[in-house]
Amino acid sequence: MNQYMKSVRIHLNKYGLNICEYMLLQENAIWETGMEFKGEIKEKINELKGYAEKNDNIIWYDRVVDILYDKDDSVTDEMIEQVICKLEEDGISVERRPNEDYADEASQASHFIPADVNIAQRPMNIYNLMERLENHEINMAPEFQRHSDLWTKEQQSRLIESLVLKIPIPTFYFNAVDDGKWIVIDGLQRMTAFYHFLVGEKNKEGIRVKEKFCGLQYMEDFNGRTFDDLPRQYIRRIKETPIVAYTVEKGTPDGIVYNIFQRINTGGVKLEPQEIRHAMYGGKATELLQRLAESEIFIKATQHAISPKRMEDREYVNRFIAFTELDYSKEYRGNIDDFLRDALKAVNRYDDKDIVRVEENFYRVMQACKTIFGKYAFRRYNNETKRRSAINKAIFEAWGIVLSELKEDEIIVLEQRREELIVKFGERMQEKEFNLALKGGKPSALKKRIEIVRETVEEVL
Repeated sequence: MNQYMKSVRIHLNKYGLNICEYMLLQENAIWETGMEFKGEIKEKINELKGYAEKNDNIIWYDRVVDILYDKDDSVTDEMIEQVICKLEEDGISVERRPNEDYADEASQASHFIPADVNIAQRPMNIYNLMERLENHEINMAPEFQRHSDLWTKEQQSRLIESLVLKIPIPTFYFNAVDDGKWIVIDGLQRMTAFYHFLVGEKNKEGIRVKEKFCGLQYMEDFNGRTFDDLPRQYIRRIKETPIVAYTVEKGTPDGIVYNIFQRINTGGVKLEPQEIRHAMYGGKATELLQRLAESEIFIKATQHAISPKRMEDREYVNRFIAFTELDYSKEYRGNIDDFLRDALKAVNRYDDKDIVRVEENFYRVMQACKTIFGKYAFRRYNNETKRRSAINKAIFEAWGIVLSELKEDEIIVLEQRREELIVKFGERMQEKEFNLALKGGKPSALKKRIEIVRETVEEVL
């Protein structure tokens, strides 16, 4: 396989492109046949390679973006992807540096009454789960099924084989607050296997097509065949296999449901906090988070530094909305999880007019931060060395709050005086008081960092 075809394969696999999409991408390609890059881009790639070689062939993603964007605003997302593809082909690992967070000061569980916790054990078998899956009564969490660490087809096939062999399988846990749409707390991998191999995905004609077994160890004769091809006694044995299932019932407080997700979820796909929030509060709020996180201005304002994997980008948007829509001075008590959940619940009650208002404010603030700070937006930086940190969540929140309070003409003034603002904010970041405030999750720390950002803005206006 030549280098050009190798690059095609990498793009098809890594970015989920089909061949038509790939050929369209090439209309604006920055490489020549044989993966030879042109002009200034080639020089920048050599610069990136030189930097990586001094660091064990590792380079930060934002370093790649910085060098490519340097004195060249015409760089596109496709160009960045192509350059990263080339670097990785040459044995260089392009990694995202962890963004800076602050401590969650309210580590203790939220107050609750034990009698409010309603968890039941339901007598069930595999057929009961199949029925719910067929009728879309179990949320299969498509957002989570794209994870790279999901079971292979062989592993899923062997789970079904285990049922025939009467090997017990682990307990299932579901959030059944909405009885018409259960959410899987623990057992997503197994439910995915049941869906693909026992129920099947509907094709264009509406006919369910089940996956073919592969990698079976004790039933090798059935490799390449489907569930419907099994002998009747095997089908009956699978459907009648009893399972242990616990359901969190209606009336259980949200905070406890969230805590149960964190404690019980033990499978290969360990859900991140934002993924749990997404599962619990699906609706207007989660649709809004996705839309804003995927917006061009958010990606450019954060310099491509916030990963969409595991919904990290949506958590940032969630934080922005929480601190700009809720009364943080009264409602934020140091527990960021509670605060972010409250924001999603609030947005799910919003009408269309409120949703538009939130969107417009978000875009306005992101554009202002990009215009004023450029590559220093939402980061700690040093005026003298020009060095900058990774994206800092506390700074992201503080600027989101303060800029949301300003009128349009005030933001225009800040943009006109951007250099002065950059210098003044850089000076404040050298102060011990501000650095301590950035690390704390207590309401007092939040108040202090907002106060410092607000003072800096007032000095420039």
